[in-house]
Amino acid sequence: MANYLQAASNVEQLSVQNYSKEAVQAGIVHLGVGAFHRAHQAVYIDRLLANDTQQNWGIIGVNIRPQDSQSFARFIKQEGEYVLKTMAADGETKYEHIRSIVQQIDGAQAPDKVDAALADAKTQLVTSTVTEGGYYLDENRRLMLEHPAIKADIEGARNTLYAFLYAGLKLRSETSKAKMTLLCCDNLRHNGELLETGLMQFLDAKQDSALSEWIEENVSFPCSMVDRITPKPSQQHVDDVRSRFGVDDNMTVMGEDFIQWVVEDKFAGKKPALDLVGVQFVKDVVPFEEAKIRILNAGHTCVTYQAALKGLTYFDEAMRDDELKQYFSDFILQDSIPAIGDSVVDLPAYFDIIAQRFSNANIGDTVERICTDGYAKFPIFVFPTLEGAYRKGRTPVKTIQGIASWFTFIQLSNEGKLSTPYHEPNKASLVAFSNDKAGIQAFVKDRFLWGNVPTEFPDFVTQLTEAIQISMTKYA
Repeated sequence: MANYLQAASNVEQLSVQNYSKEAVQAGIVHLGVGAFHRAHQAVYIDRLLANDTQQNWGIIGVNIRPQDSQSFARFIKQEGEYVLKTMAADGETKYEHIRSIVQQIDGAQAPDKVDAALADAKTQLVTSTVTEGGYYLDENRRLMLEHPAIKADIEGARNTLYAFLYAGLKLRSETSKAKMTLLCCDNLRHNGELLETGLMQFLDAKQDSALSEWIEENVSFPCSMVDRITPKPSQQHVDDVRSRFGVDDNMTVMGEDFIQWVVEDKFAGKKPALDLVGVQFVKDVVPFEEAKIRILNAGHTCVTYQAALKGLTYFDEAMRDDELKQYFSDFILQDSIPAIGDSVVDLPAYFDIIAQRFSNANIGDTVERICTDGYAKFPIFVFPTLEGAYRKGRTPVKTIQGIASWFTFIQLSNEGKLSTPYHEPNKASLVAFSNDKAGIQAFVKDRFLWGNVPTEFPDFVTQLTEAIQISMTKYA
């Protein structure tokens, strides 16, 4: 891509950090090079590399999914370089040439190269964005040992994050033996703990106690909170970059102007000085996680199915719909913030920021994208508010309304009555949730989704059943 940019027009509008890519040494391996990583962690690292004392933190970007090999081949062709387009609510648009992913490995095609990168002592940090479902943990944090992908990996295949970490860390423990930090960057509460517990259970299943002991001595798993609304890549932005700069960049990614990364200060080896570029190193990530997950992520989740039922296409449209805008405000102020309680985060101010961000019409974040993977999202994003409200003696009326809208969305989607497609990797888990008395009971009492709430707070079963009936009447 660098060759294209030399001939690019309007180069003065395309900002680029002041460092020579040839001077950069890789110190980070990133597993799962999707749009979010390219709009978030890779951007922070790109800024860090402009500091001449921090040029040993280039990224080796690794694809681990065979279904992504074709698009990743294009990324390799572009030498890991691409344009980030940032759009603010007021319409201000910026373009950056991101070059921090200095090496690319398609792990689905060459897993041994990933092993070598993970074993290299120069690699001090491994980050990952493999989506919420990529950790294969049930509601009790138990690894899904019967899942076909996990089962195959225990027998030596390469389907999941765990298989790649296992092989690479095993080689590292036998060769360089250098300490390492594994930093999960997915939208999961206590994400570092979840990565650690999943990996250690995988090692138990592999019966590799020697590697388990080595990891306990030499590897850390800090938690982190990441935030930037990053819509699914769009041809519209690829075309914009081509017409504006004469750059043929199929990997163009677009994000909002807000960006945040909060990291638990728990590094086993060397630590990149990311605080120089705005990353917050903190002792405890939990208050930041809770604010983001319960306000931004839960807000997205509880509003989006209602938006889909109204036939809206973009999420910012929901924030201009009087009913949904009021619902979002009520959900946060009546359920979410009271359920969190005291926090080091200024929650009302954070809510105001989120409301502004959700209203950014330039983002074009689709309702379809946010509706994806509901079965994984509700236990992570919405359940904490549900349980927290009941434990504080409150009835989470708005949370229940959001849950009921998801049930209605499932039914109308199954009947082919919605214009918004439903992409649900756990579709088999929804089969029992039929639109009848038995199906509704199965839904309201589902332990994966609602934990012990149905048994500890039986009113929830009645309240959600009534909310489903109201929702089905309203939208069916």
